[in-house]
Amino acid sequence: MEYKLQRLEPTVTIDNHSQETCPKCKQVQKRYFICVCLLCVFFAVINLMVIVFVLGRSNDRNDSDIVKQLHALQARVQDLEEISSKSLSVTNEAHHKPESLKNEVFHTSTLTEMLFESRVKRNADKRKKPKPNKQRHKSCCKRKIDAVHIEGTGGESYPDFPRGTFHKFEYADWFFNQPHKAKEKQFELNFPNGKLTVKQSGLYLLYSQITLKGNGTHGYHVIRNDKSPILACYSNNMMLHDEDKTSCFTMGMVKLDKGDTIEIRHISKAGIRAVFTSNASFFGLIKVGVFNKKGVVFAV
Repeated sequence: MEYKLQRLEPTVTIDNHSQETCPKCKQVQKRYFICVCLLCVFFAVINLMVIVFVLGRSNDRNDSDIVKQLHALQARVQDLEEISSKSLSVTNEAHHKPESLKNEVFHTSTLTEMLFESRVKRNADKRKKPKPNKQRHKSCCKRKIDAVHIEGTGGESYPDFPRGTFHKFEYADWFFNQPHKAKEKQFELNFPNGKLTVKQSGLYLLYSQITLKGNGTHGYHVIRNDKSPILACYSNNMMLHDEDKTSCFTMGMVKLDKGDTIEIRHISKAGIRAVFTSNASFFGLIKVGVFNKKGVVFAV
């Protein structure tokens, strides 16, 4: 059996012309177009409603602001009318007052003017007068300094034997000008041995100068409480003659307690003379601070 192959071809053929003439396609396109138009109209209406709402709100606010301003202006006008009416009533009363009251008012005004003028003149006189120079600090409020200056009594002398202590000292003249009680509380000089006793503890500036004569090693120690020296001064004068003088000065900050003693001793005990004039040999103490319980120093 022989079979013949036959080409199957579609029975229905669709072309552009058939699509244009198809009634169903035309209806679908119309419906689609109508839906799109309706949607556009819907969104346009919504936008218009929003714009109208916003404009209405802004107009309402503007209207409310205008109304408030109008109320404020009306209140201001009423206040001005009341003030003007009061002033008119006062002026009318003043016109209708008797002459006696007018004279009283005139007298009171003249008195106030006279008092004002006198006050102005008084202030002008005060400004013209020079003010006296007032002292900024009274004598009772001035800060006192605890200090002492010990100087030589004059002439020449050997150190005290056997300790070698310089003892020909006395108080400076200005020290006696202080009150007697304050002087006793601060320092006390023992004239026979030249020791100075401190009556108040604190931080002191200690200075000393001794002028010596003689050939040899010159120097001295400042002794506290008969113990080790707290200050020292040395000068080698081997080439000097017996009558030549040399001065040795030393100074330092020392912490002293109540009851401590200060004395000056020569490093050798024989063959040395000291010049005890007031400007040649001297020593002294100046209190510069106090210590608290923790050992911190504060200025006096």
